Amino acid sequence: MRRNLAMRVLLPLAAVLTAILASANPAAAAGNDDYTVYTGDSRLGGAVDFVDYGPGAPGGGNNDDYLVIRDLRGDGHGVQVWAWLHGKYLGTRYNGGGAGSQLIYDPYSIFPNNVAANEVIGLKICLVDGENNLIQSSCSNLEWPSIDG
Repeated sequence: MRRNLAMRVLLPLAAVLTAILASANPAAAAGNDDYTVYTGDSRLGGAVDFVDYGPGAPGGGNNDDYLVIRDLRGDGHGVQVWAWLHGKYLGTRYNGGGAGSQLIYDPYSIFPNNVAANEVIGLKICLVDGENNLIQSSCSNLEWPSIDG
C-alpha cells in the first residue's frame, strides 16, 4: 500500500518538476534557439537577440544564426556585444545609433553550418561610451547550448 501511495504522489511530482526545469532552460523550445540577453538587471539599456533563423541576411532575405544588437533608450550610452561559440571568441560589434536603433551582426557565418546542435553560444553585452570603451557601466553575459543548430 505504501508503494502504491508513493507512486501516485511521486510520479505527478516528478512530471511537474520536469516541466518547471524545462521551461527554465533558455533553449527549451526544441527547434528554436532564439534568446535575448539584456544589459544588467534592467531591460532599459540595451539588448542582444540571438536569432536562430529570420530575416537578417545582408541586403535582405533570411539568415540562419545571427545577432540583433538593440539600443533600447536614449541614455547617452551605446551597446557593445562580444560573441563566442563553443569557447572560441568570434568578435565584437558596437551599436551607437541611439534609442530604438538596431544593428545586425553575424559572427557565425564563418562556420560552414553556422551554429551546430549542442554547441555553446556565449554572449556578453555592455552599455559603453563609444566603441571598445573600457568603462562599461552595465553588463551581462550568458552561455547556453544550442538545441537544433
